Amino acid sequence: MIGVFDSGVGGLCAFNKLRELLPREDLIYLADRKNAPYGTKTKDEILSFTKANIKRLRALGAEKILIACCTASTLYGELSLGEREICTPIITPSAKIAATVGRKIAVIATEHTVRSAAFSREIGRFSTLPVTEMAEQELVRLVERGNRDGRLSCECRGYLLGLADRVRATGADTLILGCTHFSHLEGEIGAMLPHMKIISPAREGAKEIARKVNPKHRECGRITYM
Repeated sequence: MIGVFDSGVGGLCAFNKLRELLPREDLIYLADRKNAPYGTKTKDEILSFTKANIKRLRALGAEKILIACCTASTLYGELSLGEREICTPIITPSAKIAATVGRKIAVIATEHTVRSAAFSREIGRFSTLPVTEMAEQELVRLVERGNRDGRLSCECRGYLLGLADRVRATGADTLILGCTHFSHLEGEIGAMLPHMKIISPAREGAKEIARKVNPKHRECGRITYM
């Protein structure tokens, strides 16, 4: 069984991609909405939430776990060896792709993720490309309030228009959606930035763990939401 967790609905983008890639695998999704949002919490709080989620998913039978949260993924190196062995964070796969396809990279993410500079560090492992990280924490709230998958309020549309202006001002040609919540708005963001390459860690993280897992030979796997 593969476990997937996030602080809310953001990780569902990764979960749905994983379900597409491994249709015969048992999946379980954990949304830690009690402690959401993670992006405004301290490092110690986020690490505590992450460890608790891993423990709960392991107790429920998860043999592999996708950390479908960029904020939690910034602390992957703080996990124990046993936790790291079964977990796949989602920052590295997208950073590697960005370093390959981009010339100048912009990252929109939560407050914690930007403070950690995790994307800049990971991209720096593969290239010397310039990176601009932008905290867009408010977008998490808007997505959690239902602004996703084609359904946008006037407030959210206005926010996205301002966001597009801020991203264009960086001069980047590649944009990383550095919070899985933002992947719910990938279509709208892409339409506002039509000449920019958009990279989704939710999608790339799902592809990364799928490469590590051999699907069980069943007609259909079990799916559980929590």
